[in-house]
Amino acid sequence: MRKQTQKRKIDLRQSAAFQRVASEAESCSDNPERLQRLLIQTREKINLIPRGPYAETWPYLMAMIRLLAAYCRGEYCDISANNLHLIVAALVYFVSPFDVIPDSVPIFGHLDDALVVRLALKTVGADLDTFMAWETSRV
Repeated sequence: MRKQTQKRKIDLRQSAAFQRVASEAESCSDNPERLQRLLIQTREKINLIPRGPYAETWPYLMAMIRLLAAYCRGEYCDISANNLHLIVAALVYFVSPFDVIPDSVPIFGHLDDALVVRLALKTVGADLDTFMAWETSRV
């Protein structure tokens, strides 16, 4: 069973949908207007989705959004370009209705989005922890 789960993760990263958003994320990261649009779309979607698939990753998904907003405002830049692109890619995938499992599919429609967030966390989790510590220090 564990091998099947690992295979699915690899398949998801290799999917055309994920490859498309990874490419889009790179160009989006350098365009403040597109980043602002992405933030708006992300904030709209989080108000509409079930949180169950994101049970463990919800705080980090929220941190990704706040980090990107702080980055757009020029308040926070302590993140590598690669990790910023990965966060943007995860959020682009999150808001995209055209992914591996369309969001319109009951129960399962958000599982692939949650998996992409989880995969991104494996790489950017430490950066998000640093960002959240930075946020706390500002209060």
